[in-house]
Amino acid sequence: MSDAPDRTRSGTRRTVALWLATCLAGFVALAGWSLASPAGSSPDDDYHLASIWCAQGIDQDSCRSVEGKPDERAVPYLASGAGICYGGDFSASGACQDQFTSLEPEVTTSHGNWGGAYPPYFYALMSVFVGTDVPTAVLTMRLVNSLLAVVLVAGLAALLPRRRRALAAVPLVLTAVPLSMSVLASTNPSSWAVLGAALLWPALYVAYEAEGRRRLGLAAFAVLAAFIGSGSRADGCLFVLMSVALVLILRVRHLRRAPLVTGAALVCFALAAAIFLSSGHASALTEGFGYTRPELTDTQLLLINLSSLPTLWLGVFGSGPLGRAGWLDTPFPPMISMLTIAAWFGLLLQGWRQVFPAKLVGLGLVGAALFVHPIYLLMQSHVLVGEGVQPRYVLPILTIFTGLCLLGARGVTLRLSPAAYWGVVAALGLAHAVSLHIQMRRYVTGLDVSKILFGDDLEWWWDSAPSATTVWVLASLGFVWLTAAVLRPTMLAPHEEPREGRT
Repeated sequence: MSDAPDRTRSGTRRTVALWLATCLAGFVALAGWSLASPAGSSPDDDYHLASIWCAQGIDQDSCRSVEGKPDERAVPYLASGAGICYGGDFSASGACQDQFTSLEPEVTTSHGNWGGAYPPYFYALMSVFVGTDVPTAVLTMRLVNSLLAVVLVAGLAALLPRRRRALAAVPLVLTAVPLSMSVLASTNPSSWAVLGAALLWPALYVAYEAEGRRRLGLAAFAVLAAFIGSGSRADGCLFVLMSVALVLILRVRHLRRAPLVTGAALVCFALAAAIFLSSGHASALTEGFGYTRPELTDTQLLLINLSSLPTLWLGVFGSGPLGRAGWLDTPFPPMISMLTIAAWFGLLLQGWRQVFPAKLVGLGLVGAALFVHPIYLLMQSHVLVGEGVQPRYVLPILTIFTGLCLLGARGVTLRLSPAAYWGVVAALGLAHAVSLHIQMRRYVTGLDVSKILFGDDLEWWWDSAPSATTVWVLASLGFVWLTAAVLRPTMLAPHEEPREGRT
C-alpha cells in the first residue's frame, strides 16, 4: 500500500509532462507558420498592420496625422500596403522588401481602423508589440497570437471533464490544415474569430452539466471566449451570438437548473451584441463589401453561388482556387485537400454513430448557417463566390459544425481503431508538412524553385531565426505530436468494443 502514493505522484508527473509537451508542440507548429512568411503576407495585412500601428492613437514614432487629411495616417513603409511587393506573384520571394529600408512613418494611407470599422481589441493587444523594426514587431505579434491560441485551447481542455475533453482541440486540429494554421499564426483578427467560435460553445455546453468550481471555471472561460470572438471583427460577434443561442437551445431543459451558467450565457450575448452594434464593419453585413456584378440578375447570381458554395467550405482544406494561403496567391497541390478532407470527413462520419434530438437540432442550425451566412454576404454585395467572401469567413462555422458532429450524449463519439488512428495522424501530418513547405518556399525563393531542403539559395529569411529547414522540420514534427496527443484518448485498446462516453 505504501507504493500507491508514489505511483500516483509518478502518474501525475507524467500527465503534466505530456500536457506541457503537447502545448509546446502546438506552439512550435504555429510558430513555424509565423516564421514562414514576411511581414504583410497575411490576408488584408495592408489594413490590419496599419490599424495595429495606429491602435493607440496619434503617435510621432509610429502613427502620425496628415495635415489637412483627417482620414489618413502616416505609418512605416512595411506597415502599409506599399511594402507588400510580392503580392499576386507566387514566383516572387519576400526579398523584394529588402529595398524598403526606411522605417520612418512617412507613407500615408487611408486604409486603417482609425474610423472604428472593426472592434478595437485585437489591434489594441497587438499594438503593445509595435516597434521601429517592423518585421521583428510583426513576428513578435504572430508568436504572441500563436501562444494565445495554445493557452486558450489548453485552458479549456483542463477545465473540461475527461469524457468531454476532445471538444477543446479535436475540431480545431481536424480543420487546421492549411487555412486555420496560417490564420491563427497571423496578424489577422480572423484568428480570434476562429478561437472564439471554437471554444465558446463547448465551455457553455459542458458548464450546464458540470458542478462546483468546474462549472464556475467554464462559465468564466465562456465569457473570456466571447470577448475574444467579439473583439475580432463584426462577423466574429455574430459567431458568438450564434454559439450562445445554439447552446441555449440545446440546453433549454437545464436553463433554470443552472442560473449561473445561464447568466454567463446572457453576459456573452450582451457583450457580443454591444460590440457588434458599435462596430462600423457591421455595415458590410447589411450593405455588402462594395463589389458588384451588375450583369447578373438576382436569380442567376443565387443559382451560381449555390452551385459554387462548396468551394468556400473546401477552401478551408486547401482545395480549389480559394484554398490558398496569404493573399490567395499561394496555390496548394490537390494532395493536401485530399488528405485533409478524407481525415475530416472520415471522423465526422463517426459523429453519426450516436444521434439524439438536441444534437440533430444543433447540426441543422449550424448546417443552415454554412449556407445562409456566405449566401447572404454574396447576395448583399451582388458578387460571385471568390469575390469578397473567402473561406476564412466560414471557417468558424465549420469548426463549430465539426465539434457538434463529435458530440455525444455523455462524451464524444470518436472511437478509432489503432489503424484508423495512425492513418489520421499520418494523413494530417503529411498534409501539414507539405503545405507548410509550400508556404515557406513561396516566400523564401518563390515557387519557381522546387527543392525539398532550403539551402544556400535562400532569397529571403529572418535574420535571427533558426534555419528555414530547421523551422520546417520542427514545426512538422510538432504538428504530428499535437495531432497524435489530441486524438490518442479516442483510440480503442486492442479488442475493445466502441462505447460512447469513454473519452
